Amino acid sequence: MADVVLSVLLLAATAAAVLLAHRALRHWWSERAGRPYELPADRLGTALRAGAAGVAALTALSLAVPLLSDSRDTGRADRAPAGESAESTATVPPAPSRTPAPAPPAPEMRTVGHPAGGTLMELRDGIRVWLPPRYESTGAASLAYPVVLAHLPATGAPDLFEGFAVQAKRGLANPFLLVMPRDCGQDPVAVLAEAARHFRALPASGAHAVIGLGAQAPCAVHEALTHPGRYRAAAGISGTYPPLAPAAGPHPALLLAATTGELAPRASALRLRAALRPRGDQVRIIDGVRVRREMYALVAGYLTEKLEGPSRKAASAVSKPRAASAVPEAHGTSAVSKARATSAVPEAPGTSAVSKAGHATAVPEAHAATGAAPTPTPLKRS
Repeated sequence: MADVVLSVLLLAATAAAVLLAHRALRHWWSERAGRPYELPADRLGTALRAGAAGVAALTALSLAVPLLSDSRDTGRADRAPAGESAESTATVPPAPSRTPAPAPPAPEMRTVGHPAGGTLMELRDGIRVWLPPRYESTGAASLAYPVVLAHLPATGAPDLFEGFAVQAKRGLANPFLLVMPRDCGQDPVAVLAEAARHFRALPASGAHAVIGLGAQAPCAVHEALTHPGRYRAAAGISGTYPPLAPAAGPHPALLLAATTGELAPRASALRLRAALRPRGDQVRIIDGVRVRREMYALVAGYLTEKLEGPSRKAASAVSKPRAASAVPEAHGTSAVSKARATSAVPEAPGTSAVSKAGHATAVPEAHAATGAAPTPTPLKRS
């Protein structure tokens, strides 16, 4: 209805504009025709008629603009698909973009490298596990290994794997699984459980030890002294240790090691041994070793004396601590027969030794694969 009214007004305004323009033109011609006769000129009538014609033309133009806009919208509506109005076509939102597919989850573990002939694995939560050489060999497929929880500095310790591998190759140490947490604050129980879920690890506390290197040595010693039933042995290497808080009861066997020239770690180790002596704790000190790899090899030999060796026994049997005996066990035993029980008598002050507790035997995995009880090979005393 509004378009009809606008159309009528447009026609009227257009007709008025044309009519007034025609009259203004006629009036101008009549005024011009009177010039030869010197008749007086009256230009006001021509100006009024021309002005009225201009107003009518502007009115017609203002009425034509909305009509033209409506006609364009109507044309768009006519071109729209059947069943859709022009308004709905104009307001249809764009098609949503496709949601990208979620990224695949990170692998549960990955291989980092093969240091010292072993395999370094990294689990999803950042825990790293070093598998000793021949871990994946056919003869060792059913062996479960003792576990060493190793707190390493941020720069790592590449000689650590080499020292453990060399000492096992010499037949003076057992192969171990080295489990390395992300940092000292990570729960060690959860770390050991996660490692045991993926690898063949002995579950008994008699097959668990904790060590720390450099700035991480106090972390390992504190862990061993705070939880004496969790580990059979502990070692602090090249570390300085804060004064001990008062505590009662014996703690796991402890090794404190320092290379030649590390005066502060050696002095701190002597102070710690003096503080632990009244409790009857077993504390051994190793110093005077120049090559760091050899220091780690001696640590591997010390842990071999204290921990159960690789075993094919069922988990229930493995969980029972082995009796300390110099007599080789029956078929299916671990690779190392423990020497006499370590005495709780404190060492003489100022002593420096690589090995002062009984003999520890180390047997290559090839013998363990046959199930025969190998002949013990005693470690040399220093």
